[in-house]
Amino acid sequence: MNFLTERGRGPGRLRMWLAAACGAIAIAAAPIPAAPTGNLTGLVAGVILFAVVCYAFVELTLPLWRDAEFRTAVALLVLIGLVKLALLPLLPGFGIDVGTYEAWALQIADHGPAQTYQAGFFLDYPPGYLYALWVVGLIARALNFGGEYLRVIVESPPLLADFALALVMYVLVRRGENARAAMAALLMIALNPALLYDTIVWGQSDSVLTLTTMLTLIAILARQFEIGWALAAISLLVKPQGVMILPLLALWTMLETGFATWVSSAAAFVGAFFIGMGPFQIGHRWNWIIDLYVSTGAYYHETSVNAFNLMSLIGGLRNSDLQPLGPISYFSLGLSMLLPLYAYVGWIVWRGRSARRLMFAAFFAIFGFFMVAPRMHERYIYPAVALAVPLALEAPEMMLVFGILTVTACFNLAYVLHTLRTVVFLEGRDPLAMLASALNVVALAVAAYYGAALLDHPAERDGILMKALNRFGQASASGKRAQDAGPVPEEPEPPPLKWIQLDTVALVALVAAAAFTRFWHLARPPEIVFDEVHFVAQARHYLRGEPFLDPHPPLAKLVIAAGIYLFGDHPWSWRVGNAAIGTTLVGITYLLGRELTRSRLAATLAAVFVMCDGMFLVDSRVGVIDIVYLTCAAAAYWLFFLYARTIEVRRKRLLLITLGVALGLCLGAKLYVPAVTFLLVTGFIVYTVMRDYPAPPRESASQMATRKNLRFNRVIGALAIVGGVAAIFYIGCFLPHYSLGWWRGIEDLFKYYNEVRWYENSVASATHPYASPWWSWPLMLRPIAYWQNFPQTGLVATIWGGGNPLLWWGALTAITIMLVRAVEAPTMSKWFIVIGYVAYLAIWTPIGRTLFLYHYMPAVYMGYLALAIVLAGCWQGRSEPWEHAALLLTIAPALMLGLGFAIGTFAVIAVAIGYIYTLVETDYAGKYVCGLFVAGALILFVYYYPIWTAMKIERSGYYARMWLSGTGLRNWI
Repeated sequence: MNFLTERGRGPGRLRMWLAAACGAIAIAAAPIPAAPTGNLTGLVAGVILFAVVCYAFVELTLPLWRDAEFRTAVALLVLIGLVKLALLPLLPGFGIDVGTYEAWALQIADHGPAQTYQAGFFLDYPPGYLYALWVVGLIARALNFGGEYLRVIVESPPLLADFALALVMYVLVRRGENARAAMAALLMIALNPALLYDTIVWGQSDSVLTLTTMLTLIAILARQFEIGWALAAISLLVKPQGVMILPLLALWTMLETGFATWVSSAAAFVGAFFIGMGPFQIGHRWNWIIDLYVSTGAYYHETSVNAFNLMSLIGGLRNSDLQPLGPISYFSLGLSMLLPLYAYVGWIVWRGRSARRLMFAAFFAIFGFFMVAPRMHERYIYPAVALAVPLALEAPEMMLVFGILTVTACFNLAYVLHTLRTVVFLEGRDPLAMLASALNVVALAVAAYYGAALLDHPAERDGILMKALNRFGQASASGKRAQDAGPVPEEPEPPPLKWIQLDTVALVALVAAAAFTRFWHLARPPEIVFDEVHFVAQARHYLRGEPFLDPHPPLAKLVIAAGIYLFGDHPWSWRVGNAAIGTTLVGITYLLGRELTRSRLAATLAAVFVMCDGMFLVDSRVGVIDIVYLTCAAAAYWLFFLYARTIEVRRKRLLLITLGVALGLCLGAKLYVPAVTFLLVTGFIVYTVMRDYPAPPRESASQMATRKNLRFNRVIGALAIVGGVAAIFYIGCFLPHYSLGWWRGIEDLFKYYNEVRWYENSVASATHPYASPWWSWPLMLRPIAYWQNFPQTGLVATIWGGGNPLLWWGALTAITIMLVRAVEAPTMSKWFIVIGYVAYLAIWTPIGRTLFLYHYMPAVYMGYLALAIVLAGCWQGRSEPWEHAALLLTIAPALMLGLGFAIGTFAVIAVAIGYIYTLVETDYAGKYVCGLFVAGALILFVYYYPIWTAMKIERSGYYARMWLSGTGLRNWI
């Protein structure tokens, strides 16, 4: 890890300045009766602490200030920061925590540091973060802010720290002269779902501690030990978790320096600590800060305070850690496990000192502390996720660890916040919490193996397990060689496929199979199902000429109306249009996959996944609206990739026209989501046109101007064609409104938008028993009961609005793998899938109305395209072992939930043994993973098909399929 240039610093001015500051603040911090508020002392202390942080930050970033790529990174980060800031008013945070921060900010602003810690006033944080809240409180008082304004500025300091942390990570990696990896590191911090959730959604301050921790490690690596230890003191003042890396820093300093530096570093730590606490010390006993740390640590005497870790697996969530476990308590067990943890960390740095070793040791200390110590909160994993970033960019093992931690940390935060807002407490052995905890244990084990065997050079070991693990090491070494070779060029597009008889056979077979699953017993049940109560009624309004308010554009209802008009008003006719469109979607997916990947296998898998998913099946068999815009969107994707890979100009123009038709119909089928489709496709059209006019190696000023003008004109022309045609067909969807005399001019369209806005505001506070927040959709925590027939005795029937569990969860795994692949070897198709997935999920984050699982369908469609590509790569031998491991981990919860914990555990072990054997002894490891995954998905499709299609089954069979059941969000019943 050569991303930091190590260099020494002489003692001279820095130590003299620091010693003088310590002396001055120590004198000022004395309990002087004439200064009971401590404002002046606090101002001096705050400026010194801020100056230390700024010095470390500027010292790191200064060499890159004139670098053009650095300025680009800053501009991008500013843009991302503005978006985050704009989201703060829309996301209220966790009221208790944010309200506590507001109270602390106003307390210190009104009474000063010396009067902040008062009897009867709850304040369990040490003084470090209070300096930031002090500034916020003063601003709020000066501007007379309250309510939402106060909340936004209270949540702003962590946002600034989040910005600085991403920039620090960029510079850290950029100084290793790898601009592409540095940009990836920046985005892995700035757009990390777990970190975003902590700062933006929850409103917490963990980014501040993580920033000072990162600067501490960087200063130590640069041999600025006094600054590093001063920053360590600031971290400890910000949050007690700052203690987690102190043993590591002490050992490193002892091994790397002499006695004089030990003394000066200790003085810097003590001085900075007393500078920070001094203003709050006034009027208190000498040991008040010790009492504060002790009382804070003892406040939650529980095994795990909602942290999904090893202690939660052993002792459960929120159980008393004073309960005995054999001869010792859970608390003693947790503390005793810290000994081998820090022994391992010490062994890592004892074997050698390098930037990579210190970063890994710090990561493992923080992550390990989170995993084994009692009384851990869900947020304490934040620094570990950030510290994993530079390590993940060097080794696939650590990329796997980073991916697991990102998913589990985000889920931990979101699941706990939802619980706190609803039922307050999770069950002690909540199955999803235990599953996330087990995944974290796997991540800890992978990280431990990486540190022991692969941190420097993988060791050759005998034995099947070590041979298998060494395959990961070989991937790590190849990744390192690729990084040393410089930025990875864009991967060339695969050659086009000629249409052959096999394509015709595959397409016909897929469409025929899809038609059977969609049309078979389509009239069952013979009554209104779920939202058919709205959409079938609206179709009847069209046929009767009765005006009505519809918040969605009319195309999907016109499809239902056409079925009623042609075949009569009965259940089969309500649904026949959607069944035909849903069948068409499977065929379009094959064509899209073929053009997207240039692989018939990947195209077939993508179509099969869409055909075998429950949500796509149910929405094709019921008179609802989502399948219409999804099919139009898929057609638009297919046409776009045909356009992007077509050279002949006339054909490109015809494709733009048909693309406009598809986008216009998509926009005319549903509110909100098709706008993402339009922006996604048109954005990539712009990219394609810009890419087709690259700058030649040598170009005169006039040639460059001509090229730019031509490129600009082509962009405007393409957007004009697509946008104009889309507008025509979008307005064309409203022709019945004109022909029936409801509307008279274009101004009625704008009146309609106002009515829709009124309607959306009127239902913003509505609730529904099957509603679910957007972050829960990738895990499929809360499906929908579209229809149920449960007599007191006998067989039961239902239409269950849930996906195929293995495919649904596999889509998330595949998107993660696709993101890694896109960073390592970028192509337009990879980024199209990843950006599309994120965009379709992100659109729901600021929307406060009632949301349902089916809103995730356009995102999971992107996930199925990614899953098809990943599994096809496995079958064709183009995947890496870490990708195999990620897919097998996705199969594990399906086995354990479907077969039961005991049998499922043995099944998981058998799958793992089979994989290790095929990896070591054969060349079929990828085929093993692909075959297992596809077979599992097909089995689950057959298993769940009866409850997707209202077939009568035994009551016990229904409950056997409900893998998640309980109070709160995690409920399939």
